Amino acid sequence: MSKKPKKTLQVKTLGSSLDSQPATSGSTPTLQQATASEKQQLIPLIQALETARGNRVIIYWVTDLARISEGVVPSLYDQLSAIGKQETLDLFLFTRGGDVEAPWRIVTLMREFCTRFAVLVPYRSHSAGTLLAMGADEIIMTSMGVLSPIDPSRTHPLLPRREGATEAEPISVQDMRHAMTFIKETAKPGSETTYTPEAMAEIVTALFDKIHPLAIGAIEQSYALAKLIGTRCLGTHMTGPDDKDKINRIVNALCDDYKSHAYPICRREAKDIGLKVIDAQPNVDSAMMELLKFYMARDIGLPKTNIRPTSGQTLKLNIAWLDSTNKQMRVEQETLIEKDNKARSIGDRWVEY
Repeated sequence: MSKKPKKTLQVKTLGSSLDSQPATSGSTPTLQQATASEKQQLIPLIQALETARGNRVIIYWVTDLARISEGVVPSLYDQLSAIGKQETLDLFLFTRGGDVEAPWRIVTLMREFCTRFAVLVPYRSHSAGTLLAMGADEIIMTSMGVLSPIDPSRTHPLLPRREGATEAEPISVQDMRHAMTFIKETAKPGSETTYTPEAMAEIVTALFDKIHPLAIGAIEQSYALAKLIGTRCLGTHMTGPDDKDKINRIVNALCDDYKSHAYPICRREAKDIGLKVIDAQPNVDSAMMELLKFYMARDIGLPKTNIRPTSGQTLKLNIAWLDSTNKQMRVEQETLIEKDNKARSIGDRWVEY
């Protein structure tokens, strides 16, 4: 979960995405025609999942060009208002992650409109997505669904930058903590590799030459924040007298026990950790997988030719969706193609389509 300024796009290379777009020939449908056709396919798929689950469903689909952020809150409020208060609501979620604070705001808003809510994970709900799922009364997962650790990564103005980069590189909290632990352990008398005080001073000085002490403090703050948000999210539904210790164990496991932020936590392992995970029933699984296939094939707006965009060209991309049978909403982003096929957001907004 990279703690960056509140914007939807992360700078990415579009080469692989462009390569995956099939070349087309002849006439192509207009954007309006394509959108109308998509909606005609989408609504029955949502209705099928609602029938299988017996609950109203909201789809929150965040492409790899976007991130969970508090920018979704006004649009989510519009969706919830259109649906009205329900006993139970389902949030169908797909994301690589996002801002660490955003899940708590989404969870609290969802609970303003329902007594119980579930997060449905057809495939991936990583990082901030896992934090969001922790705030649900139950997590419904297909056999392909995975969560991830919640230890955050963070960028900071005082962190190192790659040559020519406009933003500092994000640093994993766990990477930083492991580095600090290594320094402390090797400084102990009797350790296998004991450095002299002078050598340790040189190591610490070299570290601080690369990473400013204030940035280290900010990274440690992000770690504490991730634990706080995880605890708060679980605390919305784990309220029993013995749940406090269980919450601490779950949060500590997701923050500390995995050595990679990308570690995939399948549903069986998620249950072992103590999360309220339920295997999707066959009819629910089938409905979730049909929706997954639909969204994975959705057009995000990349050119459907084998000609790459050129430097200076502007594209309009669809980078996130928030859909229900009542409203269909998406993030439309103006994207500038820069040198080396890098893309930079020059503005985005949530719109009904």
